[in-house]
Amino acid sequence: MKNPNLETKHRQMLELLAEGASTRTIAKKMGYSDGTVRVYLHNLYRKLGVKNRTEALLWQLERTRPNAPAAAEAPPRAPRAHESFGEAALRDGLLGALGIMESFLGPYGRVWEVGTQLKGSALDGDTLARRDDARLLWRALLQGSYSYAKSLHDEGHGAAWLEDSSPLGIMQAAMLLLGGYTHAADRCVAALSRRKGRELALLRGLKDAVYSRSESGLNALQQAATEKAGNPAVRQLAMVLLFQACRARRNADAAREVGNAIWAEAEDARRQLEAMGIRPLARDAQLPRPGKAMQRKAGRARATAD
Repeated sequence: MKNPNLETKHRQMLELLAEGASTRTIAKKMGYSDGTVRVYLHNLYRKLGVKNRTEALLWQLERTRPNAPAAAEAPPRAPRAHESFGEAALRDGLLGALGIMESFLGPYGRVWEVGTQLKGSALDGDTLARRDDARLLWRALLQGSYSYAKSLHDEGHGAAWLEDSSPLGIMQAAMLLLGGYTHAADRCVAALSRRKGRELALLRGLKDAVYSRSESGLNALQQAATEKAGNPAVRQLAMVLLFQACRARRNADAAREVGNAIWAEAEDARRQLEAMGIRPLARDAQLPRPGKAMQRKAGRARATAD
C-alpha cells in the first residue's frame, strides 16, 4: 500500500476509524454531513491505494501500536541472546513476531486454502471474500487491535457472521471481549448462544478469564488450545486468545509459554504446506541478475508507486 502525505482531515479520519467510529460518528465529530464524509473517505481510499474502509483501517493499524506502552513509561527492550519466540511476542506482539508465518494459522489460513484446492474444490467469489475478511480479523486479533472488530460491529458488517455462526463471528465476539466493548460483545455472544460447540465455550471461557479473572476461564481456554481432535483453526484461535488473556492479566510467564506453543503450531503448519508441495518461505530463492531486465522491473515499480 502507498505511504502518501495526507491532509489533516484524512489523518483525523484514519484515527477515528482506528477508534471504531462509524461514518455517522466521524461526521458528527468533524462537523461534516454523512455524505461529505463518504466523499472524503472515498478520496482517502484512493490516496492510500486501498479499496474500502476495511483495508484503510488495516493500513492505519499496521502503522500504529495502540496497545504499546509509551516510550517514557516503558522503553522497548533490546532483543536478548537466545530469546524465545514467546519473549519476542511479549515485546513485539504476536503479529510482529510471527511475520509471514501468521498466514499459515487461523480460520481460512494458508493450510485451509491449499488443502481446499488440492481436493479440487473451487474457491468462488463469496468464499474468497470471506477468506479475506477472516484474514483481516485474524491479523487485527494478533496485533491486539480490537477496535477493528468494534468498527465492523458498528457498521453492521458482522451481522451475517453471527447468523451462520461462522469463525468470523467467533473472532469478532472474542475481540470485542478483549477490547472491553462489553455491550457489543454481549450482543454477539447472545446471537451465538444457540451454538453449543467448542467455539461458544471458548467465548464464555474468555469472558470469565478477562472479566471475572477466574482460573476456570483460563482452564477452559487451555483445554480448547490443547484439543488435538477438533478443528485445528479453532485450536489455534484458542491459543491466541489464551495468549492475549494471559497478557491482559499481566501473567508474562504463562503468556511466554503460550507464545512458544503458537510458534510450534506455525512451524507444524509450515511443514504441512511443504508436504502439500508448497514452499511458502522460498528457501531456494535467488537474487535477480543485474541488467536491463532488472532495470525495467524497477522502472515499472516506480511508475506504480507514483
